[in-house]
Amino acid sequence: MIGLVLAAAGTGSRFGSETPKQFALLRGNPLYLHALECFTTFFDQAVLVVPSTWKEEVAQHIQSLSYRDKLILVVGGVKRQDSVRRGLYHLSQAVEIVLVHDGARPFTPPDLISRVIGVTRKHGACVPVLSVTDTVKEVSEELVLRTVSREVLGLAQTPQGFDVSLLKRAFDQAEKDGFYGTDEAALVERLNEPIYIVSGDKANIKITEVEDL
Repeated sequence: MIGLVLAAAGTGSRFGSETPKQFALLRGNPLYLHALECFTTFFDQAVLVVPSTWKEEVAQHIQSLSYRDKLILVVGGVKRQDSVRRGLYHLSQAVEIVLVHDGARPFTPPDLISRVIGVTRKHGACVPVLSVTDTVKEVSEELVLRTVSREVLGLAQTPQGFDVSLLKRAFDQAEKDGFYGTDEAALVERLNEPIYIVSGDKANIKITEVEDL
C-alpha cells in the first residue's frame, strides 16, 4: 500500500496573509485540496496534517470528496517535522511506501509522482531535485565570500518517497537527538542511508508568497 502525508499545518508567515498559504483559494478551492487531488490515483490512504484552528473547516471540505474514506485528518505539531511525524504514525500498518508532500505545491505532475514511487520501491528513498541554473554565491551580510559550484547543488522538491520503516527510524533518531531538519530526506541522510534522486519538475512550484499565486 502507498500512503500520503500532506503537510498542511504551517502558518505560512512569508505569505503575508492572515490565511495560511495552503488555505488560500485558487479557482475556488484551497491550495491543499489542489495538492491532494494530484495524488488521488496513487495513494491507498492519505493523512492531512492541518492546524487545530482549521481542522473543522477542512473536515467540511473533504466531506464531499468521493475518496473521503481514504482520508485521515490530524492536527499538526509545533514545527513541520513534528507535524509530518504525527501524520506518518497515523498511517495504517499495511502502508509500505509513504509520500510526503507540501500542501502548498498544487501542480505536481502525475509523471513525477510515478517516478518517485518507482525509485522508492527499488531503493527505499527518493527525492525529486531540480538542477541549479543560476550562479550561486556564498555571502555574509553585504559581502560575497565565494562562488559555489552549482554542479554539486540541487533544489529539493516534494513529494519525497520513503520506505515507511526507514522514515520512522529516521524520525525516531531525530527525536532522540533533538535534531530538526528542513525536509524528511535530511533526517534519512543522518542514518547514512542512500537517497536516490529523480529529475524534478519546474511546474511543481511551492507557493511561498502572495505573488506566486
